[in-house]
Amino acid sequence: METTAKKANELTSQELKALLAEREKAEKLEKKKAREDYESTRDDLIEMVMIKAKRMEAELKDFKSFVLNKLEGFRDMANNYGDIRSNSKGGFSLRHSLSQEMVRLDRNINTEYDERASQAEALLKDFLEDQVKKRDLATFRTITALLSRNKAGDFTPGQIGALLKIRDNYEDSRWQKAMQLFEESYRVRDISYSVSFFRKDTLGKDVAIILSMASLPVELEDIETKVKEDK
Repeated sequence: METTAKKANELTSQELKALLAEREKAEKLEKKKAREDYESTRDDLIEMVMIKAKRMEAELKDFKSFVLNKLEGFRDMANNYGDIRSNSKGGFSLRHSLSQEMVRLDRNINTEYDERASQAEALLKDFLEDQVKKRDLATFRTITALLSRNKAGDFTPGQIGALLKIRDNYEDSRWQKAMQLFEESYRVRDISYSVSFFRKDTLGKDVAIILSMASLPVELEDIETKVKEDK
């Protein structure tokens, strides 16, 4: 230590600066190497899981398309045989006669009314105030309730449908025009399909076959142990 200290003391200021610069350069190279190793390992990990994720996504898309086409192809036969409820709204369930496993198709229809529905609403309210409110308060309240909007501020198809069923109750031009506008303003924005699969457990209850990663139960003992150790 004394010899080293003497040698350091014997170095000129220029030599000390050079020694310090060399040490800083070595430290920078070491940090750069550590960063490159980290980024390389990180990128390799992401590439590995993304390859599998993309492959699974493609397989799920193909599987969904396959199942939907098969179920839609079977719909007429099931409907004619009475295996689909009349109030199914496009969705239905099929159950295996022996295993009791079930496949369920759900059809979700998103609808909307355009600006003509607001015009219809204004015409109806004018007509109701002018011709119905004083003569038949109960009917006035019933029809007004059918015009109520949901939390999103949209008309409810079921309520407007009930209104259209009584379109012949009045001959007033405002009433008839409102019915026409409500009918014309209605449109289907999009239709989405989902398929669910169920098996019977030992108690005879339907248990969903999970195809969503977020809902899929897995054993995480090793990972949980690692998390506790990190803490």
